[in-house]
Amino acid sequence: MSHNDAIDERDVANLGLMRDLFAHADPVPAGLGERLKFAITVQALHAEVAELMESALLATRGTEAGVESTRIDSVTFAAPSVNLMVSVSPSESVPGHVRIDGWTTRPECLVEAVMEDRAVTEKTDAHGRFVIHDLPHGPIHFVIRVDPSDPKVRPVITPTIEV
Repeated sequence: MSHNDAIDERDVANLGLMRDLFAHADPVPAGLGERLKFAITVQALHAEVAELMESALLATRGTEAGVESTRIDSVTFAAPSVNLMVSVSPSESVPGHVRIDGWTTRPECLVEAVMEDRAVTEKTDAHGRFVIHDLPHGPIHFVIRVDPSDPKVRPVITPTIEV
C-alpha cells in the first residue's frame, strides 16, 4: 500500500479513536462556536464591540446539563461611542414572548435585535429610548448604528445574551 491509496476502514476506525481521545482529553470549549461566529460577524461588519458591563431579568443558561437558569433584571453594554441598557419583561400580548425596553446614550440611533431566525430594527427617540415587542425567548445580540445616515460610522455590536 502506498501513500496514494485511498483511506481504508482501518484508517477510518483509527481516526475515530483519535477523535474520541482528543474529545475526552482536550474538548472544544463550551461556547467556542458562538464566539467564533461573533468574531467573524464583527470582522465582517468592521464593528466596534460593546462590552457586557452589568447584568442586573434576563435568563442565562448554564453550559452543563442540569445547571439552572439565572434570572437577571437588566443588562448594560458599553462601547466607546455608545452605551446600551436593555430590560426584558414578559410580553403583554403574546404569551411566552418578551418585550425589550432599551436605552442608548445617543439619541436617534438604529438598534437592531438579531435572533437566530429574525432581526427587528427600532429607532431610538430623542432621549435614546426604544421598545421591541413580542420577541421569542432565545439568544439575541444587538447592532447599534449611531449615525445611520453615515455609512463610514462603524456599528456597535454586543455579545449574545439569552432572553
